[in-house]
Amino acid sequence: MSVQRLDLLVAALLIIFGLWLIYTGIGYGLMQGTTPGAGLFPIIIGSSIALLSAINLYRALGGVEKLGPGISGREAAKAGVVIAALLIAVWLTPYLGMMIATMLAMAAIGLALRTEPGPVFFVKLAAVSVITPIILLLLFQNLLGVPTPRGLLGF
Repeated sequence: MSVQRLDLLVAALLIIFGLWLIYTGIGYGLMQGTTPGAGLFPIIIGSSIALLSAINLYRALGGVEKLGPGISGREAAKAGVVIAALLIAVWLTPYLGMMIATMLAMAAIGLALRTEPGPVFFVKLAAVSVITPIILLLLFQNLLGVPTPRGLLGF
């Protein structure tokens, strides 16, 4: 399969996925009184995914972008690691909680996509992987009042 066909296929599938997110988000509800409901975030993300994928599909069909003949094995392996890390994080969320599963996923993805050698990279990766989920947890639970999945450890 050429990269051009793969681009078309992925764009079409992402449009369907975005629309599905919107549909399920509506079922969860937009608001709960004066606070955002569980469906608001999926609706925003689904709308973004569907819109940007539709633009990508339009550009690909119109020949605006000229893609290379293929991707290297190393790049394909990196993409596979990112996909696997995200799937494993989703699978681990009920057991470890959203915060810890997100930390592990961010660390794995950062290691797979590593661009700079040396110990400074690992310090930056550890800081981002730990601080970001904590900030997001505090933002969603305290500021927005949206509950996040907690694991067996209570995080």
